[in-house]
Amino acid sequence: MEPLTLIMTSALASDRASRRSHREEGDGAHDQKPAHKSVMIKEVLAALAVKDGDVVVDATYGVGGHSKALKTAAKIKLIAIDADPRDKDVIKGNFADLENLLAKAGIQKIDKILFDLGWNLEQLGAGKGFSFLADEPLNMSYGTKPASGFTAQEILNTWDEKVLADVFFGYGEERYARRIAKAILERRKIKPIDTTIELVEIIKDAVPPAYRHGRIHPATRTFQALRIAVNDELGVLQKGLESAWRLLGSGGRIVVITFHSIEDRLVKRFFAQLNKDGGGRLIYKKPLAASREEIIHNPSARSAKLRAIEKI
Repeated sequence: MEPLTLIMTSALASDRASRRSHREEGDGAHDQKPAHKSVMIKEVLAALAVKDGDVVVDATYGVGGHSKALKTAAKIKLIAIDADPRDKDVIKGNFADLENLLAKAGIQKIDKILFDLGWNLEQLGAGKGFSFLADEPLNMSYGTKPASGFTAQEILNTWDEKVLADVFFGYGEERYARRIAKAILERRKIKPIDTTIELVEIIKDAVPPAYRHGRIHPATRTFQALRIAVNDELGVLQKGLESAWRLLGSGGRIVVITFHSIEDRLVKRFFAQLNKDGGGRLIYKKPLAASREEIIHNPSARSAKLRAIEKI
């Protein structure tokens, strides 16, 4: 079975046309002890504009920062969802299955919904291979099973060189994608690639010295690409947005916080099409960024972008 058919979307094709460098979500996150903080809480509250009686969905509960703020802002009915919840009151599931999850909870219509696509830094200690500083099995699935059907280990040991290069470049904007993919194939001829440290060593050996000692860790973009591929993040996001729009009543709002350019372009196109068709109204013409003050206190917010749309 051709792996690309499972995970690649139209967003990938557009990414190949651009080699812009971005300071992506996750840069530097491996250099400090994980301490996740929900980002742009004030902006989320303003964009959602919740009022008493609203049915509100937090589709990416995480540590619950946004949910707590929303419940404080108004007397709402809150439904929280997370792929790997730690709170017993949170629905376990992927927001790609939003309609089924809400139907089981007796919810047919919603007023507001938030998607915070930021990577929970506490996942660094989950033992699933997200960190390139810990020696862990290469899993990288957020939930019990990977949404794509493949673990990172399976991808690295079975996919062909061209597909791997396309994934690293398309999902990670990795400039040395071809060199890394070639090195992976050469290494796996000797033995399977099983752990994060093995992969990091391959990447370091494949890239130039200047890149190896650059501003960010040389494995950052490759790990990001694998994470997106394993969890089918773009496909899941598209399904989640489409489901949310169908569930929204008139005057309802969707707010999305993205952390890298690939996801942001997908959200931008989706909202733009709804606005063009006349069914939606953009709350902001351009995405909001975190304030300088917030970035100082929470560096994870530096690449956050918030977009919002209202259903007419």
